Amino acid sequence: MTTAAHTTHRALTAYLTRATWGLPETRRQELWDELEEHILTRADHLILSGLTPTQATAQAIHELGPPARVTLGMAKVYTMPKLILTAATFALGISAGLYALAGGSTTSTTLTVVRQAPVKPSCVRGTKPSGDDITIISETGGVTCYTFNDNEVNKGVFLKGTDVTRALDAQGVTLSRDGRSLALADHSVNARFTRDGAAFFDASSIVDLLTQARSVRFSGYTSPRVQVGDATLLLNAGTEDIGAAFYNSSNSVFLSTLVGQPVRGSYFVGAKTSPEHLISTGLKTGEAVMLVTSRGGTNFMVDTGKVDAQGRLSVHSPDRQLRFVSSLDQLGPYLSGGRRNALLVRITNLPLNNLKSGIFVPDQATSDGR
Repeated sequence: MTTAAHTTHRALTAYLTRATWGLPETRRQELWDELEEHILTRADHLILSGLTPTQATAQAIHELGPPARVTLGMAKVYTMPKLILTAATFALGISAGLYALAGGSTTSTTLTVVRQAPVKPSCVRGTKPSGDDITIISETGGVTCYTFNDNEVNKGVFLKGTDVTRALDAQGVTLSRDGRSLALADHSVNARFTRDGAAFFDASSIVDLLTQARSVRFSGYTSPRVQVGDATLLLNAGTEDIGAAFYNSSNSVFLSTLVGQPVRGSYFVGAKTSPEHLISTGLKTGEAVMLVTSRGGTNFMVDTGKVDAQGRLSVHSPDRQLRFVSSLDQLGPYLSGGRRNALLVRITNLPLNNLKSGIFVPDQATSDGR
């Protein structure tokens, strides 16, 4: 049995065990068979839409809802005596541990996102700096301290170290004694800044840390979710859409997975300065997609965007004319017929280590930016 098949069988068995726990034996087997047939049939349909068997089974299970809800719902349908119903309800607490051990449950933690790092002033002796983009902080003994007014320089997606370790302690993530670094296995990352005695880390550096030693999956765009083992982190910045900031800042993680080696010199395209490409994808609303072009070697231009309700993707590229290709090997630094070869990769709702399965070519072979 392959690893993928084993994982799929394990997740399905765990769900069915949990959903039928505490029911009379005859009813339990009946419900087991009905649920299994429903899940497998739905998974077959999802496979036809492009999901792998493991992804399809997981989605079919997710659509059914929590197994505890199924158990209690069926208990009422079968009109159990009150004593049996109580026993079934009590059994849910016992079976929860078994279900978790079988790999069928996850814990979700919402992490508050900080979007602005503290601005550190620069100080010079002698000539006083001036300009519309300068704010003078202090002038003492011929030394002038100032800051730039461009808040975008210090804007990002930052997470508190103690929140991260509290959510991922079971995954082996630890915070150093001084609180200034996070570690997992033999890897570590340093804090970006401290505020009120607490250390804050770039979300992208935490993602990079996790992918060194754990299986990771991403979902959502406006408020991204990061699934690490049986833990899920929901990044919450209130009503603000942080999708572009989060996924673009993590572009080296996605590129390194695609290329098969560390890619550190990549950078994403600023939306305000480059042509916009509106592409019909056929993907579900809310999927995050990465556009990749190459300038040679490991120098890539990247931008990520969200699929809208019409299945359209809006991304930016310095190239006004693009031609979509199906593999990394087809990317290159040279134009062909005036067009740059480009790759589209769905980066949400599939394991990061299977990111190549997210590569797709849209119905439109080319795109002209506006």
